[in-house]
Amino acid sequence: MFKLPFLSKLKTKQKLFLGLFLKEEEGIALLLAKNGQNTVEIKDRLQFSYTNGWDNLSEDIDEVLYKLESSHRVELSKTILFVYSHLVDERSGNIRNLYLSRIKELIKNLELDALGYIECIEAVSFYLEDKDRMPLNSVLLELDKTKFSIFIYKGGKRVFKTTVNRTDSIVDDFLLAIEGMGKERLLLPSRVVIYDSDNIDDAASKIIGHRFDGNTFIQIPKIEILKEDEVINGLIKVFAGQEKARVVDEQAQESNQFGFVVGEENEFHKERTLVEEVVRKPGFSLPFKLPKFTLPKINLSFIKGRVVLIIGIFIIVFSLFLNEYFFHKARLIVYLPTQPIEKNLNESIEYEVSSSSAIISDSLTTTGKKEVGDKAKGTLTIHNFDDKERTFSKGTTVEASGMKYILDNDIKVASSSLANDGSAKLPGKANVSITSQDIGPEANLSKGSRFKIDDLSSSVYFGINEASLSGGSKKDIRTVSSADMSNLDKNVLDRSLKQAKAPTLSKDKVILDELSKTSIVSAKYSKEVGEESEKISVEAKTSTTYYAYDRKKLTNLLKEELEKDAKKGFIINPNNLFYKIEKVVINKDNLDLKIIAKTKALPVIDDSELLKKISGKNQDKLKEILKNEFGVIAYNIVISDPLRILKNFIPFFKKNITLSISGT
Repeated sequence: MFKLPFLSKLKTKQKLFLGLFLKEEEGIALLLAKNGQNTVEIKDRLQFSYTNGWDNLSEDIDEVLYKLESSHRVELSKTILFVYSHLVDERSGNIRNLYLSRIKELIKNLELDALGYIECIEAVSFYLEDKDRMPLNSVLLELDKTKFSIFIYKGGKRVFKTTVNRTDSIVDDFLLAIEGMGKERLLLPSRVVIYDSDNIDDAASKIIGHRFDGNTFIQIPKIEILKEDEVINGLIKVFAGQEKARVVDEQAQESNQFGFVVGEENEFHKERTLVEEVVRKPGFSLPFKLPKFTLPKINLSFIKGRVVLIIGIFIIVFSLFLNEYFFHKARLIVYLPTQPIEKNLNESIEYEVSSSSAIISDSLTTTGKKEVGDKAKGTLTIHNFDDKERTFSKGTTVEASGMKYILDNDIKVASSSLANDGSAKLPGKANVSITSQDIGPEANLSKGSRFKIDDLSSSVYFGINEASLSGGSKKDIRTVSSADMSNLDKNVLDRSLKQAKAPTLSKDKVILDELSKTSIVSAKYSKEVGEESEKISVEAKTSTTYYAYDRKKLTNLLKEELEKDAKKGFIINPNNLFYKIEKVVINKDNLDLKIIAKTKALPVIDDSELLKKISGKNQDKLKEILKNEFGVIAYNIVISDPLRILKNFIPFFKKNITLSISGT
């Protein structure tokens, strides 16, 4: 009796994983190996850029995965995802729907076994605490191509997190991000850590060179740069800890669950499923059931050696057939000469309008100023040296020591008279209450001050206060200004545009962000313009309008235009067509688009004929067939088979050959 090699259980010393570090416009593929000490090491890494954003993510990663598997002669399925924080919805803690849908496609198309995802900031905070051996007190800045995230850690706990769009000024982005901190803004840690960006040195220099006011940092901030390798090492350490915990948990509970994600504050044992449905590679099983039967006991002593040989040959041939049908597989990528095509096009396409509403609350410190206080009051004795009686009406202005006062009532003052002995002229007198024209303590005059009355001669008419004038006071208060109201409305609109939940659209619909508009439907303010207040707040209902177009229809329109420039016998694959919208104009029924479109046209080849020609051929013959009969200029092939002797041959069954066609 003999044992077929492909039926024996393969033993591997290391467990392999595919790590995908996904950013906004680029990613890193990692070949990870877990050894017996529950540690994870990086065997290889490949950095790649997205060819058309996240739309072609499956194709981009398929090519990188092929290179890793070819270089190391392995098959990878178990996958762990590492993502930047702005890809994760802050409220639900799950990857945003826009990116999650592409990840689901990736997992399904490449038949990956997704374990879950780890948020980059959790690995960074874990790495820094492990390195410093103390709770984290830092401002962490995560920079991607167009997004900027800030995280505040105090005593090892995250107290603030937000994400804003990046502009040309990293300092302005930083100040905008911390506006939502409220009182916590006064206590920012002086340690600032920036990680993983193309212009990370430039960003650090700009922050160091800016003079922050005394209410931003406790001390002058110290800037640290965390290199990409350090970030990746942190991710790997967190993954190793999670994988160890997951294996222990599975062994203890015999659980069928899978997937994990690092949660808040390094709760490494918190699990979460990445996607609802993941295509797993099934274990080997025959597609039919063999009938059960029992051989009768027969005396076989008469069978000659030739019969035994025939039976042995039959078993070997049948086993080879099973191996060829089920196990002998190949992945072939052929590269054909291409024709680059690039055109500036003007296209019109129908659009859909949708909207969403939100309730936004915001507040800010008022900037208006106003002087308030009381006016000085007292009694004035008016002297009249005229020979006639004089009446002074209410509101008459009197002045002393540069201060003006107003008579509170009408007053009649008698004419002057002679003394009894005729030696002197005595004035007529009358008392009247007065009030200072302006507020302020400077109007409080001591007794005996001489007052001039209007434009009258001071030698004929004047006033003297027999007692001090008092009660004048003044102070500055903060009020709501019209600029405060405008700034508050602007903040509400900005926050609404960032926080608004885009409507759920079909797979092929694309929202044009540059056309999205937000307006305030209604607003309730805590104060009015001119009112005294240190702060003003608002609760507003906003409405955001979105414009979307059908990407598939637009791609087909562009394909028709580009095909006009393609050589005879060349075709354009819509999946390899890339475009950039330079300008958009909204008309009544259509969007007028100014577009730069480019692609690479490929020669037409018969896939079925190619597979028929190469089936069962060895690799030397394969090269000759591809080059001479189909014009292939380069190719890559990976053949898997338990029998080493067959690894130089293409499978005989076409169903076991996975063919991909690409251009140079």
